[in-house]
Amino acid sequence: MKTILKSIIITILFVFSQQIVFSQEDKTVTLVVSGQGATQDEARQKALRGAIEQAFGTFISSKNEILNDNLVKDEIVSVANGNIQKFDVVNETLLPNNVYVSTLNATVSLSKLTTFCQSKGINSEFKGGLFATNILMQELYEKNEFIALKNIIEILKNVANNSFDYNILTKDPISNNGNWNIPLQINVVANKNFLQIPSFLSKTITNISLSIDEVANYSKLNKPTFPITFASIDNKGIYYLRNQNSIQLIIDFVYSLSQSIVNFEIDNGVEKFDLEKYNTSSYYRADETVNLGLDDRNFRIILKNWNDGGFCGVCAPSLFNNSCGSRHDSKKPNFDYKKVYTQSYDGNYLNKYSIEYGPSKEQSCDIFSRENFKSFIPLKKLMLSSFKSGLVISFATIREGSQLMHFFFNDVRNIEEIKKITEFKVAKLK
Repeated sequence: MKTILKSIIITILFVFSQQIVFSQEDKTVTLVVSGQGATQDEARQKALRGAIEQAFGTFISSKNEILNDNLVKDEIVSVANGNIQKFDVVNETLLPNNVYVSTLNATVSLSKLTTFCQSKGINSEFKGGLFATNILMQELYEKNEFIALKNIIEILKNVANNSFDYNILTKDPISNNGNWNIPLQINVVANKNFLQIPSFLSKTITNISLSIDEVANYSKLNKPTFPITFASIDNKGIYYLRNQNSIQLIIDFVYSLSQSIVNFEIDNGVEKFDLEKYNTSSYYRADETVNLGLDDRNFRIILKNWNDGGFCGVCAPSLFNNSCGSRHDSKKPNFDYKKVYTQSYDGNYLNKYSIEYGPSKEQSCDIFSRENFKSFIPLKKLMLSSFKSGLVISFATIREGSQLMHFFFNDVRNIEEIKKITEFKVAKLK
């Protein structure tokens, strides 16, 4: 009986001790944090301050006034005093708006932080015994995951607004019941700023995700994990997150890229206008009958689960129109992220639909060969070998200068307006 009891205690200790380092001298936590500033040092200081604040709020029993004192804030994040034991740079860059951003893996010494507070005359102590401490640790890392993603996504939304370049092509006017249609094509190209988006996301997800051992421990504790298959030019893998809300953050950000893309106006010398002047009514057409058409097959970067009325088990929906599945779908994409985990893309599921779907091979649903799935081809081996891929996002085929999409529409003018038009220009809105 003693042997069995000892084994149980050892197992419990192992399950709970994966993310906090215990010793007689020190207790530490390592968090992923981001900061922005006018200089690299300021960005790092803000990131480290965020690590201190998260650890402080979880483990130190004292009032938060100490964190509101600017002098103390500067001192508390000093590496020299030991509160920050060390930090590693996850990603660091100068943004297009000349603001530095730093994402760090920061290791906070909880013991030194407690001593620091006491040196300032504040009664403080480390919260909890062994089991309470480890539960608090799980909560801290779950919160840190969400905060880290939220912070980096806010940064990347600003990057996205400067990530797309445009050129415009025109054709000769076509008569239309007394007016003239001028066929226009606007091409959207990814510039070098765009590459920061998959790079920052990939590095952040890699650093906040659970290890295989930690996934196993979550399973033992009857706690869910949320897989995400993610690919950039340089990296690909299946990662496990702690929060369903983290998955929602990522999905919402991906769809928000559509707003950054259409944030431009056209100037024909007579009028300045944007695409809201037209209604999206057609895909993959570029002729005189189209009011506004779109070809975005090179920018299908997210896989979607089964859609009612659809022909395929999985599809890569447009970020602009829900063209995946039923003809009766709303134009606004309706991604039910919760269903990602009730109907996941395991190997058997993908193999079934990769061969054929329906009574004939003409209804093939091979996600690794169809034109609008080519972004996912680099993930083929990884996904087919995985039991559960979860949310799947791929930027693997997008490089600087990649042409992402084309908008087609007709600028309708009368003859007097036609006479005043010398050229069409497209410009990004501020």
